[in-house]
Amino acid sequence: ANASAPPPPPPPPPDASDRDRVALDWGATVWLSNDDSMSLASAQRVIWNAQQGLRSPMSEVRPHELLNYFSFDTKAPAEGETFGVLAAARQTGTSLTLAVAVKGATPPAQPLDLTLVVDRSGSMREEGRMDYTRRGLHVMERSLSRGDRVDIVLFDDSVCTPLENYVVGRDDPTLLTRTIEQMQPRGATNIGIGLAEGYAVARRHPDTHGRNRRMMVITDALLNQGNLDEASLTDVGKAYESDGIRVTGVGVGRGFNDAVLDQLTEKGKGAYVYLGSEAVVDRVFGTGFPSLVQTVAHDVQFAIDLPDSLGLQRFYGEEASTAKEDVQPIHYYAGTTQLFLQDLQLREGRPVVTDPVEFVAEWTDAVTGEPMKKAWRTNVSALLASDPRNVDKGLALMAWTDVLLADAMGSDPCGAALSTYADRSGMLRDDAEIAFVNGLVEKRCPAFEPRSTLVSSATGRVPYKIKVDADIPIAEVALACAGQRWTDAISAADTVARFDATPGSCTITLSGAVEMAADVQVPSTGGDARCVVRGGRVSCS
Repeated sequence: ANASAPPPPPPPPPDASDRDRVALDWGATVWLSNDDSMSLASAQRVIWNAQQGLRSPMSEVRPHELLNYFSFDTKAPAEGETFGVLAAARQTGTSLTLAVAVKGATPPAQPLDLTLVVDRSGSMREEGRMDYTRRGLHVMERSLSRGDRVDIVLFDDSVCTPLENYVVGRDDPTLLTRTIEQMQPRGATNIGIGLAEGYAVARRHPDTHGRNRRMMVITDALLNQGNLDEASLTDVGKAYESDGIRVTGVGVGRGFNDAVLDQLTEKGKGAYVYLGSEAVVDRVFGTGFPSLVQTVAHDVQFAIDLPDSLGLQRFYGEEASTAKEDVQPIHYYAGTTQLFLQDLQLREGRPVVTDPVEFVAEWTDAVTGEPMKKAWRTNVSALLASDPRNVDKGLALMAWTDVLLADAMGSDPCGAALSTYADRSGMLRDDAEIAFVNGLVEKRCPAFEPRSTLVSSATGRVPYKIKVDADIPIAEVALACAGQRWTDAISAADTVARFDATPGSCTITLSGAVEMAADVQVPSTGGDARCVVRGGRVSCS
């Protein structure tokens, strides 16, 4: 009889959320890259465009570079360490957004070998580009240290080297000052001959052991002579890299060719910045000069090692892969910060708070050339209990890039993307940088106002955490607001209860040997409370 029974019907197809969960790499080690920590030019240009009420092209709106243009809370590296790491997470539904802030050390500077390759073509006359260049190099003079060596290579449709092997503290300082002052625009632009001559000059330096070898290319990159295509730029960058010469690109003027410098510094693992105002010039060549020319780690690769309960859903950086070889190593600049921001899917819909999470860095020491590796270990509970400000700010800035991208694509920037940004920026009313971005948004969308609350448009609730510090076991925390009640189990390993709560007057109930209650006010922006239990007394604030 059993043999003649009809076969069971096929299982129903999984819904979209099930398919997403199946597709994720649960418990994977994911290698991550944000590009290098000093490529700021595209962010600077996008911000300038926004200040003028102009639309940026899509190719220049690079979310990861905009993210790392702004500042975040960081942890200074310990004595003798290369990196400091600060991590936090925020749960939203069945997702966890994790922010990992990495701060590079600022060790004593090595003696510098700096070869300046400067564009003096006719286009450098426009927008005061040569004036910016001369001003920046004069500021740089004050940033150099005794024993630093400087070369200056000038190019247009020909090339010359008016200053070679100038040594700070040995040679007459007027030699450097006069060479900078005499630079004048002329001719066409053939960056290829400038790069070739700069490379030859840099290689002629004797006794480079223990010195910081750096080439700085200052140009608007508006090429009109020579034949320097993308492949050639790749070869040039790799040649410098193989000889231990690190490349920094400085784009001058609002119309500089972004693609040329991005390609050159990407393949040379260098940085590039943009000079578009006197204030930026002074910052780049003054207080920012050590970061511009000093790397603390080479061939850096970062990874996040996830437990089986978590899978990477979205990375807000440039590259992410479970295959290490698919993610390009970068060089890390002294004193700079990167934020690694990612959305993680919760496999069971809620966090397994005791699960470990590990952040790993592998690199080559910038001084000794020795391979290095460091791991920072934490768990889900500690991440959720940490201040989520970096998460909130990172997500707000990513929402702003969605506004910029909508504008770049010809869509309505003041629609859905703006609504998301309004929600997220409203969480950060005390942040001066977010206030600055708000001003940029208002130029494009005059009716914009940041939301005054964190209230979810779908549920009317806000995120609210309750940390319990008790001298007796507490198994469960309940929160009752406006006729609704929610519960969350806690333990000795995880003493934080998490809710999406209705703002207003609420009651917290702790379940120990007996139930203990306290009234609290849940702010419209969400937040945290701490409940202390001592000798049968409970207070929550």
